[in-house]
Amino acid sequence: MIIRKYIVNDMKEAITRAKYELGPEAIIVSQRPIRVRKWYNLIGKKMVEATFAMEDRPIEKESAPTQPKITLPVANTQKQPEEKEDGILLDLESDILYQFAGDQTKKRLDSYLKLHNKEGGRLNSKERREFFNIVLKGSPFDNKIETRRVNILVGPTGVGKTTTIAKLAANQQLGYGKRVGLITMDTYRIGAVEQLKTYANILGVPFQVVNKAEDMTEKLESLKDCDMVLIDTLGTSPRDMQKLVEIKKNLNAINEPSTTYLVTSMSTDRDILDSILERYKMLRYDAMVITKVDEAENTRNLWHLIENISVPIHYFCHGQDVPEDIKEATSDNLFNYFEENYNNDRSGWKIKNNG
Repeated sequence: MIIRKYIVNDMKEAITRAKYELGPEAIIVSQRPIRVRKWYNLIGKKMVEATFAMEDRPIEKESAPTQPKITLPVANTQKQPEEKEDGILLDLESDILYQFAGDQTKKRLDSYLKLHNKEGGRLNSKERREFFNIVLKGSPFDNKIETRRVNILVGPTGVGKTTTIAKLAANQQLGYGKRVGLITMDTYRIGAVEQLKTYANILGVPFQVVNKAEDMTEKLESLKDCDMVLIDTLGTSPRDMQKLVEIKKNLNAINEPSTTYLVTSMSTDRDILDSILERYKMLRYDAMVITKVDEAENTRNLWHLIENISVPIHYFCHGQDVPEDIKEATSDNLFNYFEENYNNDRSGWKIKNNG
């Protein structure tokens, strides 16, 4: 893989130079704002440091899906946005927590308003964040489990398991310097193997395919030097018990401690979501990943999960870009995302219309 770094005035200049020097197949690996200081200018000029990469051998167009965009994740030390001091009207009949949450959360909101003499329903951004943290304390967003070397993603078709694996792999490798290996057991879906293989080629990580349970031990052994192994599984309807049994058989062949993540979409119908949570229990999932947060019309399903599941929620995904559109499931990250991307109206937090 050819990697080249540019310090430029803006991303348009970086892309132009990368395409000219590396070719049209060049992809973005990272971008971050920097200040270039001179002896006569100690403050420094604002510029952009952009890193691009290109495969040293092209991927065949017939089998490779569209090249994914890869961007280095922003460090957790990023400064929090300034709090807004202006008041935000909190109408108890329309507020997201009061309208979509259960009785316990509504009682907490009533108590919080009385404690801060806010019976009129006016909270500023700082107060909203404080209450948000109170509500999520002890919830699936607050609880976490230890990450193991082997991590498996299970869930229905179309929730974004393969893209989520690519995000996690890029995050761990580019952000934390870990050696990552990828395995897929999804040999049914057309293009599934090629899709994950493409991500593996771009990241330069080893990739294995497991066709049957008997192959699992051998494939894991081939990745023994990896700090983390991420396993993609067949997506299936919660009603297809035969395929769920087949997935379980493959997972039982893993001969070392592992963590299983159930991946669900926030835009899934409530009844189907409950069915997924129940039927996938046979795979003994340890934690959850919520995807397609950006596609949901409101956060009703999120509060349903928070109040009705006992396993931790580790990540939430909000787009297709790898790996920037994934965040650790913390109350601060969730609150910041909602404040930046949603309007608080009579349907709860709804996606802003940026058009």
